[in-house]
Amino acid sequence: MLRIKKGRIIIYRIYDVASEIDLSLIEALAKEGVRRLRLSRYPYMKALEFTNPPVSLELKGFQRKVLESDFNVSIIAKAYDFGVVSLAFNFPVSSVTFQELEDISRVLDTDESIDAIAIEYLKNLIKTFQVAMVEPEIKEDVFEDYMIFYIEEFSEKITAHDLLSQYDPSRLLLYEKRPLSTYAKEETLRYRFSYYPDDLVVLHFDNALIIEPRGDYDMVDILEFANAQILELRYYDSVLDRQLQRIYDELSRRGGVSIFKIREYERLARNLTETVTDLTEVTEKVNNALKVTEDVYYAKIYQTAMYLLRSQDWETSIREKLNILSNTYKMIYDEIATKRGHLLELGIFLLIVIEIILAII
Repeated sequence: MLRIKKGRIIIYRIYDVASEIDLSLIEALAKEGVRRLRLSRYPYMKALEFTNPPVSLELKGFQRKVLESDFNVSIIAKAYDFGVVSLAFNFPVSSVTFQELEDISRVLDTDESIDAIAIEYLKNLIKTFQVAMVEPEIKEDVFEDYMIFYIEEFSEKITAHDLLSQYDPSRLLLYEKRPLSTYAKEETLRYRFSYYPDDLVVLHFDNALIIEPRGDYDMVDILEFANAQILELRYYDSVLDRQLQRIYDELSRRGGVSIFKIREYERLARNLTETVTDLTEVTEKVNNALKVTEDVYYAKIYQTAMYLLRSQDWETSIREKLNILSNTYKMIYDEIATKRGHLLELGIFLLIVIEIILAII
């Protein structure tokens, strides 16, 4: 029976913890266990270009018993300059069957204690590197969770094609116990890629299977980066929701623009302009954090991951809400201009009346 000789289950918890993080200062503050994300020099790696690679930090691990197995869990934290910190919990697996891997993954998928552990690690990171963070705060209501099944070595040499003929990864990726329909299998395995005969990447919307005999973690880093980008887009989408609700409440409370409230609405219009400018700058920074320069292997996988994570939907939502804010600003500005015109007309009318009265007197 085919067994997984060497591999790991990587569980991610990704949070927004600051408006911005100074990565150079993080490196300066950390004494050891720090590295910048660098991808291997594969021929196709010119397809991707990181604007400002995140900083990796090795954290103190812990032991965890899952079913009948004891795991020495190692933890890698990555800090991104746009304010995100990801925690990767690595559960090493060895000499296990795919059935055993499925059983372990189902338990880990429903283990809520990982969320609490992640929050404690984040609190310690913020305490240690607070001076490198702008407006540090853990936004616990918006986070990303993702799982990667990373297999480096099997009990026997096998190609990706032969593996898929012997084992169907659908149940693993869907955390299912029962046999799946042909349609479910096809849909789950639709987004799979291979560069060499013995490697394989299968992407799903909340997890992925990676078989990499060379032990490179480039694909893992790229998928983590994609999840960090999606988290930030989701977070700023929620920020826009709150801003829109606040503006609607303000307009409802104040009523229409009157000549006596012009200054209040001028302040509101300025706030709108600042909000649109700040959020536009942030979203552009997030979108430009990783640039795809050529349509090759890694680029295809990155683009597919962003598609499965619904990046286009979040970007469209943010763009539409920014347009609403911009249109609201224009509407308020037009109302202010109209009221100013009315005020000017009233002033001219009063001057004429005063001149007539003075002439009569």
